Amino acid sequence: MADRKARPGVDEALATIAAHIAPLGSETVATGDAFGRVTAAPLQARRDVPGFAMSAMDGFALCSADTRAASDAAPVRLQLAEPVFAGSWPTPLAAGTATPIATGAPIPAGADAVLVREQAEIVEGRLLVRRPAEPNRNVRQPGEDMEAGARVVDAGVVLSPHAVGALAAFGLDHVEVRRQPRIGLISTGSELSGIGETTGRAGLIDSNAPMIAACAQALGFPERFLGRAADQAAAIDLLLEGSAGCDLVLSTGGVSVGDLDLVRGRLEAHGARILFHGVRMRPGKPLLFALLADGRPYFGLPGNPVAALVSFRFFVLQALRCLQGLAPEQGLRVTCNAEPREGTTLILRGRRTADPSFVDCSLDQRSHVLSSTLQADCWVKLAEGGATAESFPIVARL
Repeated sequence: MADRKARPGVDEALATIAAHIAPLGSETVATGDAFGRVTAAPLQARRDVPGFAMSAMDGFALCSADTRAASDAAPVRLQLAEPVFAGSWPTPLAAGTATPIATGAPIPAGADAVLVREQAEIVEGRLLVRRPAEPNRNVRQPGEDMEAGARVVDAGVVLSPHAVGALAAFGLDHVEVRRQPRIGLISTGSELSGIGETTGRAGLIDSNAPMIAACAQALGFPERFLGRAADQAAAIDLLLEGSAGCDLVLSTGGVSVGDLDLVRGRLEAHGARILFHGVRMRPGKPLLFALLADGRPYFGLPGNPVAALVSFRFFVLQALRCLQGLAPEQGLRVTCNAEPREGTTLILRGRRTADPSFVDCSLDQRSHVLSSTLQADCWVKLAEGGATAESFPIVARL
C-alpha cells in the first residue's frame, strides 16, 4: 500500500471517483415502472391538465350571469337539467337552468360556475340561489395544473411516486431514464463461509456479502454475487474473469498489507489501473479504487464489516451516482461530541438528538463492531482536524 503521504483525503478520493466515471446510457421504460429511476433527459407534458373546464366540487353548474340579481329577499330560481357525471360529456346548458354536477365532470357549455351541494337549496324541483355566483367559482380551468409542452421534470431527477403519478397524468406513457448499473460482488478470504454453511474452528460467516448486496438493493440496483474467493491468486483471477457484464465490480477483503492481501496484485496482473489505494480516513483506510482494463470501475473494500459498509456508503455510492448522472451527495452541517484527528477523516456512527444541529457519537466506533450500527440513525463525517462535521442518512439513497 502507498505510504500515508500518498493517500488521498476523503474529499480528494471522492473527486477522483467523479473524475473517472461517466454516466451510463439511457433506456426507455413504461412510466408505471419508472419509480426510483433517474431521468436521462427533460420531460415535457403531452397534454393540458385538466384537458377541459371541470367541476372542482359536487354541486350545481350554472351561468353566473343568471344569478346577478339573486338576494335573500328575491332568490333566483333555476330549473334543473339532467345531471353530469365524471366521464360523461354534457349537452350545453340552457339559459335559466342549472345541472347537478359531480367533481371532475366537464362544465357544460353555457355554465361558468358551480354552487356547492352543501349550499344548495332545492324547492319544488328548482334550485334557489340567494347570492350572485362568482364567475369561475369552483371551476378547474384547462391547463391549470399543467400545460402541454411545459417542462415537468429536468434531467438527472430521481423519480418519486408522486412524480410517476404526475407524468402519467400529463400524458407520458414512457420515459427516458439512465440505465441502471449492474453491480458484481466478490468476497475474498479463505476463512469465509456462507450463511448457514459449516465453518471451521477459526472460520467466519461472510456477513459482508449479504450486507453489501442489501446496500445495492436499497438503491434499487441489480447485483450479482460472483462468489467467494480463497486467498489464492487463481481463485481471485477466476472471479475477476467472471465479472464480464457488470458495470461496477467490488470485492470485500484482501486490500490491506498482509501476505494474503492479493487483490491489488491480481488487478494489476489483469491490466487494471490503480487510482488510489488507501484513504486518510477511519474506518476504511485500505479502500482501493481502480479502473479495470476495459474502463469499468472497481472497488476493493476492506474486510472489517463497518469499514466495508462505510466504503460502500460513501465511495461506491459516489460512483453509482456518477453512473446515473447525479451530483455528489451533500451532507448536513452539524456538531458532535467526537474528538477529531489530525490527518484523518472519521466516519462515525451517530444518533440524532433533540437539537437538530447536534449528533451524539458516543456509540462504539470500532471497525469490526456491527452492533452499534443498529443503534445509529446517521453517519457523521468529521473532517481532518475537526474542520467540519456533516451528517448523512444511515442508509444510502439516490
